[in-house]
Amino acid sequence: SKNITMSTTSAPPPPSTMSSKPRSIPLVPIPTSCFDENHLPSVLHQPDPMTPEAERQARRRTCRFIEEAGGQRCLRLPRVAIATATVFFHRFYAKHAFQEHDRFEVAMACLLLAGKTEESPKKLDLVIRECWKLRRKAQQQQLQNKLVSGGDSPNVGGMSPNNIMSSPSSSTGGDLQMKPDEFARLKERVLLLERVILHTIGFELSIDHPFKFLIDCAQGLSKKRLLEYNPTKKAKLVGKDGQPLGKPQQNNQLVQELAQNAISFANDSLHTSLCLQFSAQQIAMACVYLSGTHADIGPIGGKTWLDLLDGIGAEELTSISVQILELVQTNRRGV
Repeated sequence: SKNITMSTTSAPPPPSTMSSKPRSIPLVPIPTSCFDENHLPSVLHQPDPMTPEAERQARRRTCRFIEEAGGQRCLRLPRVAIATATVFFHRFYAKHAFQEHDRFEVAMACLLLAGKTEESPKKLDLVIRECWKLRRKAQQQQLQNKLVSGGDSPNVGGMSPNNIMSSPSSSTGGDLQMKPDEFARLKERVLLLERVILHTIGFELSIDHPFKFLIDCAQGLSKKRLLEYNPTKKAKLVGKDGQPLGKPQQNNQLVQELAQNAISFANDSLHTSLCLQFSAQQIAMACVYLSGTHADIGPIGGKTWLDLLDGIGAEELTSISVQILELVQTNRRGV
């Protein structure tokens, strides 16, 4: 595990329940046969359980918030830090219920911790202010959409109309500046949540992501000349001069297209609970498979993708692919 310097700003002592040996999630993915959305803490929570669909939507919307907050317009974290924050978030809510902890405050703490983990730390004040402003803007836009439409409108930034109307911060109107006392309380909560997250994940801070594995996989298959474009697409490949591409040029374009599409699918996978079910290598191979089918790229010599992808079976490949494609379809519908 990596060494992390914890913030020391006047954080309240951890709850007494943390004095005993903390529970941690498994350090290996939960086998698919054991992973059941119907048994996640938020779904089992009483007296106000969530449906599996609502739990899934809460994850996706907050993952979009983490991605936007960590991006170039806000915290400017490297991509790997955003991915690590997302994994921390998924692992946290594999052990805790959404009803117990504000998911946006958990997201802030995950971004704070991931920045330290991936050697790109951001100051606590900056993380809170940027995340808070992003959430407030989304709340205001949501409220404006509701007022214009005269009824419920689609979620913006992960906020529902009911959450906006009931949010304590909505009383500040159009002001995007946080009151000092409100900021101090939020700061204490995020610091405490950072500790709770560390205990929840068992202080396991070294996270593998699919990105490195999928690049290696795509390059390896290309170097061995095990993939090719289908005949229809191959006939359409031309250079800037309008002439058909030669085999070296075709291979260069193939590996570039295969890797770029696979990275996009890997980014989508972060918005699902796949990191709780499968290893990063398995997710990477499924992303390469999806990329190939999307780009009309396939194995040569009558082989199948399963012949080329070591370490993943048909069941795992199907499950990962279905979950990613379901997310893509949901995003296209704007849900």
